[in-house]
Amino acid sequence: MKKRTPPPTSLTYTVFQNTFKAISHIFFREVKVTGLHNVPTDGPCIFIVGPHANQFVDGVVFFGVNPRPSYAIMAAVSYHRPLIGHVGKILNAIPVVRPQDVVIRGTGHVIYDPDTAPHTIRGVGTQFTKDIHSRDFLIFGRNYKFHVHEVLSDTECTVTHAIAIPVDERQDQYSYKIAPHIDQTTVYNEVNSYLNNNECITIFPEGGSHDRTDMLPLKAGFAVMALGAMAEYPDLTIPIVPVGMNYFHPDRFRSRAVVSFGQPFTIERADVEQFQLGGQHKRDVVTRLLDKGDEAFKTVTTSAPDMETMMVIQAVRRLYMPFRHSRPTIDQVVQMNQNFGNGWQKLKDDPELHTLSRKVKMYNDMLMYFGIRDRQVGHLDMTPFRAFRILVRRLVTLGFLAGLGAPA
Repeated sequence: MKKRTPPPTSLTYTVFQNTFKAISHIFFREVKVTGLHNVPTDGPCIFIVGPHANQFVDGVVFFGVNPRPSYAIMAAVSYHRPLIGHVGKILNAIPVVRPQDVVIRGTGHVIYDPDTAPHTIRGVGTQFTKDIHSRDFLIFGRNYKFHVHEVLSDTECTVTHAIAIPVDERQDQYSYKIAPHIDQTTVYNEVNSYLNNNECITIFPEGGSHDRTDMLPLKAGFAVMALGAMAEYPDLTIPIVPVGMNYFHPDRFRSRAVVSFGQPFTIERADVEQFQLGGQHKRDVVTRLLDKGDEAFKTVTTSAPDMETMMVIQAVRRLYMPFRHSRPTIDQVVQMNQNFGNGWQKLKDDPELHTLSRKVKMYNDMLMYFGIRDRQVGHLDMTPFRAFRILVRRLVTLGFLAGLGAPA
């Protein structure tokens, strides 16, 4: 296969990348990058980046360290904002209208019975023929999304997939929202053109920023882009590179960050052929690619079901000390967090893990009560005489500094 050479980096992109690096080192005292060897040096590729904690910071940090120039998929609402939008336009970002940005409240209420009529939604006081169309989404309950198949009347429509709503969440009637179908053909055509020109595309596949300890479900956009480009240009091979954004204390100024480039995964030609068949075949192959994306992110991020579990994982990592005579580097810390997080997911139903978790929580509570950090625990094992010497020395130092700082 002929080697594909990427286009040269523009001066504008280089200037902005160096600016992003400078901004990153203002926000963070250390930004570590791992896995750069996983980034393809030539040909097209798609970077999928997550978790998406902050719309501004994530973009600045990632584009500051990414060795390959790339075009970002950017929410249209951000693209039209004063500052971030101007930067996006200069760097030729690709604006995309997200369904959640154009959601509207529906008229009346809907009735849905997953047992007797799983593919039918009925309305009370609704105007389905006016408000919704085929391929729109109806959203109700705990954010359940129903894909509209056909509008039968003002008070009845059918959906493509049934959703088994738990019994304790069912209601007689639901208020609902409408997410209209958006034709993204223009976006996909632009992406395909860039990929065919050996360029790279960057997308945050969760579809929005959040502060959760685990990742949001991935949206299908990156899968459709990769499959669509390979279908339009049969000679293309598009590796998809997962990129983990790992922050230490993201709510603090001058904390630390690690950007982890994971091993890329590729798409089989058989999957592209199945994608071209459309219908259920297309949905199946997109779902498989989303599953691959989920698995790839597990190698570059640390996920936990809630903040309490995340604190336990981090405490266990700090108590686990394979580095007896030196502190672990930041990338080693991230790797241990990932390993402990993956182990937690596999053993979450083990009684011994529950016992360990309870003990670690008690340990964390005790540290908080005494106002110390766990790295200081080892220094508490000292004789009263040594403790007295340290106290006197620090009091003398404090007195000396207070004297220097006192007004004349």
